[in-house]
Amino acid sequence: MSQYKYLFTPFSIGKVTLKNRIVFQPHNEAMTNEDGTPNERHMLYYTERAKGGVGLVITYGIACTPEGKMSDRYLHGWDPAIVPMLAKYAEQVHKYDCKMFGQITHAGHTTLYKSPQILYAPTQMPEPSSQVNTKEVEIEDIKEIIVGFAKTAYNFKKAGFDGVEIKVAHDGLLRPFVSEFFNRRKDEYGGSFENRMRFPLEVLGAIREACGPDFPVGIRLCLDEFTPWGYNLDYGLKIAKTFEESGLVAYINTDAGTFSSFYMEIPPMAVPPGFAVYMAAALKETIKLPVVAFGRINDPVQAEKILADGHADLIGMARPLICDPELPNKAREGREEEIRHCVACNDGCIYQVMYDKPLRCIQNPAAGREKTLGIGTLKPAEKKKKVLVVGGGVAGLKTSEIAAKRGHRIILVEKSAELGGQVLLASKYPSRSELIEVTSHLEKEIKRLGVEVRQNIEATVDYVLAQNPDAVVVATGSSSAKLNINGAEQENVMDIYTAFKHLGKIGNQVMIIDINGHWKAAGMVEMLASEGKHIKVVTPLDLFGANLEPSNRVMLYQRLMPNSNVVMTPFHAVTAIKGNIATIKNLYSGTETEIGPYDTFIYVIHNRSHDELYFALKGKVSELYRVGDCLAPRMIEQAIFDGETVGRKL
Repeated sequence: MSQYKYLFTPFSIGKVTLKNRIVFQPHNEAMTNEDGTPNERHMLYYTERAKGGVGLVITYGIACTPEGKMSDRYLHGWDPAIVPMLAKYAEQVHKYDCKMFGQITHAGHTTLYKSPQILYAPTQMPEPSSQVNTKEVEIEDIKEIIVGFAKTAYNFKKAGFDGVEIKVAHDGLLRPFVSEFFNRRKDEYGGSFENRMRFPLEVLGAIREACGPDFPVGIRLCLDEFTPWGYNLDYGLKIAKTFEESGLVAYINTDAGTFSSFYMEIPPMAVPPGFAVYMAAALKETIKLPVVAFGRINDPVQAEKILADGHADLIGMARPLICDPELPNKAREGREEEIRHCVACNDGCIYQVMYDKPLRCIQNPAAGREKTLGIGTLKPAEKKKKVLVVGGGVAGLKTSEIAAKRGHRIILVEKSAELGGQVLLASKYPSRSELIEVTSHLEKEIKRLGVEVRQNIEATVDYVLAQNPDAVVVATGSSSAKLNINGAEQENVMDIYTAFKHLGKIGNQVMIIDINGHWKAAGMVEMLASEGKHIKVVTPLDLFGANLEPSNRVMLYQRLMPNSNVVMTPFHAVTAIKGNIATIKNLYSGTETEIGPYDTFIYVIHNRSHDELYFALKGKVSELYRVGDCLAPRMIEQAIFDGETVGRKL
């Protein structure tokens, strides 16, 4: 802890003192009930982060009126009936010397899906990303919404929360009101800058009247919309200064982006860690209020430097604490090597929530499952076993970690010289290098836990039986299935793994046949395009990268579209290859066309499990499991979940 001069020092927001500078940022988790009521799962999700050592937990934006919900799951903040359950939230979080604020919002013109309810906006126009048109808010609506904000804030206070935060951020109704583009009103709530600020300032005034001057009220503020039509940082700083001058705001929590630039509000790994620190620094120079930094701050050393440099007063983290709730405690106790760093893949968290499904994490199976898999649930094994794990990909590594933590003696056998499996290849793609953190963390953990690792050994049945294990876990992975078309056996036709092994054999004119719509093909296209090769992508899906998390897909397209060497052909199947000519078929019209010439054809198709060892061992060992792709070829998240589950069973 000696290296942290600032991060673990107390800090006061008004009359509320936090034990440290780490803030669990508000974000939608989609864990509440579908009727908009709280539940134990949601409460335990927040409690886990308090237990992990954060100084302040801020809830996601709770709706202030019935029309202000982004989905049916949004809590009914205006309803006094919510107070008893919210009081339980606060009680649990406070047990760990952690403060709790509630964020309040009105969804405005943003929705997670095509909502049956009316969307509200300052002027009748849709949010460009959804194109769902809106109702122009009437004066009577504004007055009702202001009352709703005040009622919700009062309910939070009555429930024992320590403060509230008002959302003028990437989504919601209040930011469009302060936007010159979205607010084209001619009444007292539009026109001049002062009029555009009137609505949020009246909200703040109503909350002050309802809750008193000692109840802290912060603002989550979008400082830069990152759209061609939106406002920039200078305008965002002007908004912040106006909030400060009102005397009604206790702090500013920085934010950026909108639903039309959502890749900047929750940026994927293509955006570097700490990308938004410059905004917090600019805000810190503009106002005297406490400033919360945000934007891919996923490491305590990085956080400490931001504070030491005077760029912010508090450090906001969301995904890093989803990935490792114990990050604060580990840093404070000098256990930095044990921190599981978020890689900003967005696959388990954002991708789920966008479809109103409960949040998950590819690295942390306990996210959303705190009751069964959270802190303190992993118990020592009643009987210590000698466990042989075959395969050093993420599933084998995770199984080894969990089983070793339970006290078992683990021997991990890997046939190659490196651990990590397919993640080793995936992390070599442009903008995907941080994926290696997934396996490097697990490698550090199994080393710390004393797992015996044997590399360059192919485990046969005889080898396994000779070890006399009490239990065997087979994690032997998978490889590509064969492309079932005429010509697939040609030397210039190869699966994605063969292409990786023989990059030097890939010609200048390349066809990528993408059947799964994920990173295997997308990364190869980007890598080869960066080398100047000419790429033709043929996919039966509606678009290239169809199964990528949307923020990743948008940024991939931003990188690829300026490159005229990349041509994408959706809803087509390759039906035959002859020499350097491919026959492709339009899946809607049935029309077949011959195209080419191409030097190399690379196909991405589903994988098939390497399960021969597992079936050969059945009946020969008393306790046998298989995990990861050996069980069913899937993604990193599922492989790690398998490892967690089997590690707890052993």
